[in-house]
Amino acid sequence: MPDRPLRQDPLAWAAFAVAMAATGLCAAPAGSWLDSGEFIAAARTLGVVHPPGHPAWLSLSGLSELLPLGPHAARVAWLSALFAGAAALLQVRLARLLLADYLIGWQVEVWAGLAALGLLASGSLWQVATRAEVYTLALAGNLWMLLAALRAGRAAERDEPLGGHLGAAAVAFCVGALNHHYIALFALPPAVLAAWPALRRVAGRDRRLALALLAGCAWLALAYLALWLRAGSDVELRWGDPTSLRGLWDTVTAKHFQRSVAAARVHYGDNGMVLLAMVVDSGGIALPVAGLLGLGLGGLLRTRAAAVLAATLLLGLLTKGLMQIDTHNADDHGYVLMAVAALALGVAQLGAVLARAPKAATWLAGGLGLVAAGLQVPALLGDVASNPAALRAPETVDSRARREVAPGSVVLTNYYGAQYSEAAFRLAEGRRPDWQVVHLSFRVGDTDGGRGHAAWFQSRYPQLAPLAAEAVRLQAAPVPGLVALLEQQPVYAELDPQARLEPEVWRFGTLLQRLAPKAERAAPYDLVQLRQAQDRGWQDLYSRLTPADLADHPTRMVLLLQHALQAAQALRRGWRDTARDEVARAWALAPQDQLVARLQRYVAVLDATWQQGGPPAYAAKVREWRGRDFDALLARDP
Repeated sequence: MPDRPLRQDPLAWAAFAVAMAATGLCAAPAGSWLDSGEFIAAARTLGVVHPPGHPAWLSLSGLSELLPLGPHAARVAWLSALFAGAAALLQVRLARLLLADYLIGWQVEVWAGLAALGLLASGSLWQVATRAEVYTLALAGNLWMLLAALRAGRAAERDEPLGGHLGAAAVAFCVGALNHHYIALFALPPAVLAAWPALRRVAGRDRRLALALLAGCAWLALAYLALWLRAGSDVELRWGDPTSLRGLWDTVTAKHFQRSVAAARVHYGDNGMVLLAMVVDSGGIALPVAGLLGLGLGGLLRTRAAAVLAATLLLGLLTKGLMQIDTHNADDHGYVLMAVAALALGVAQLGAVLARAPKAATWLAGGLGLVAAGLQVPALLGDVASNPAALRAPETVDSRARREVAPGSVVLTNYYGAQYSEAAFRLAEGRRPDWQVVHLSFRVGDTDGGRGHAAWFQSRYPQLAPLAAEAVRLQAAPVPGLVALLEQQPVYAELDPQARLEPEVWRFGTLLQRLAPKAERAAPYDLVQLRQAQDRGWQDLYSRLTPADLADHPTRMVLLLQHALQAAQALRRGWRDTARDEVARAWALAPQDQLVARLQRYVAVLDATWQQGGPPAYAAKVREWRGRDFDALLARDP
């Protein structure tokens, strides 16, 4: 049965629309989970990201700036949803191709729909489709390569014109290699197996194949030079510097990362079973188990397609199976998406195995598949890993950070996103807009221990070279050196240790809110718990400071500044008790300091406003102060 033209394939387009809409509505509206913040920043600044650089994704992600709705972070996350929709569309097309020789009519549509459901019900897919990540593009590219390869192999077996299928497969592989070549390489053997008859035919009849392969390799090499061009003003500092030939090689090959992987002791068999259990569990068990059954019975069909699916599953698991595994890490789920797709296609192959069964079996399978997918929906929507739509992230990271802070500024912050969520990695490493997050920047750097950042820092601030060297040794910024840096550079000072103190957060409740350029509302806080947690944090810190530390003037000045920052944040939120606590701590350090005296007057004004004007006047005063940053707030008396 010939392929149905894509424009006449309503099931494929329905899968595309459902996947894109569902994951798009559940997408994170701000930076989330490790690399996503870095990708968001790179999309806006047209910069580079950590190795292997992902030039294909970076080239496409810049287009998100053209979308005239939603915050920039959400637009980039919606790209992942778009590619998830493309993967679902290709899944239907692949399933229909597998079923073409066994079923006709509505039965093909039922089993192809079940294959798409098996993919869409996977929490592994949702974890990366709802965030700014490269993995859904990798999945779509690999499925496109596999579909084109299977079509080429079938055409060669039937001595039909190849119709450009091999060319499409080659282009799909190049796109995959430019996006995440490691994942693309593990998807290549099944594609070669699928296209083997076509490859033999072309090799025997057309010597231009070798030239085409060389041209493809040249395209890949030249495309990776885009990293060098982008890095001219946006230097990669974590694992390699694409502005030098050696650094470009380190970036493309992810040398530091691969070294850490090679040094890890892993049991490949155990890893494979863990990953298989992970993707089965994330898919709701029922549909993945049906896919395993279909893949297991595929040997009865004795076809190349069945062998291709089995190889896709095994190599999809092996993609991550050579490394250390963390099943709670979204990256691990992204690495094995081809295994997820293979399991879902196994459902369609089960339909091929049951081709001679009564038609009622197809209806029963379809009904059970819908029930299984329906039962999986609450699990996906209720899991913040799969549905981060309500995620709170500081508005500072996505808006003020890139619009208000002058280039060259020093950012004094303890915001944990600089280290854990990578939402501020680009800023922490001195890349555009050229920030320095001096508290945490020397601790980042993954496998190079911050040495890449230290080298850049020494070249930018030669007079503070000892600070960089000492920071790498201590894995923290030495206090005296930090004070020296603050004295030499413009300072943008915001302290927010646990992202607790931001008054406005990106959060979308309804579809209309999600489409608004700036939909924000106040976050609910338990102020008593926050005050108690803050007290515990300071008590722990002061318990570790020796009398000599407290006698050291630079140390006292940094502590004073941090208390002042916390007090100013609390004042802008209307948290009188917290502000009063922080002012008292600052006063204990420097009772004669003018900054402390001004903060005390702010607290007094807030108290008087509450007592004399009540809630309306109090709210108006807080709104007045909320729009000022630390420097603007303390530039004048209240």
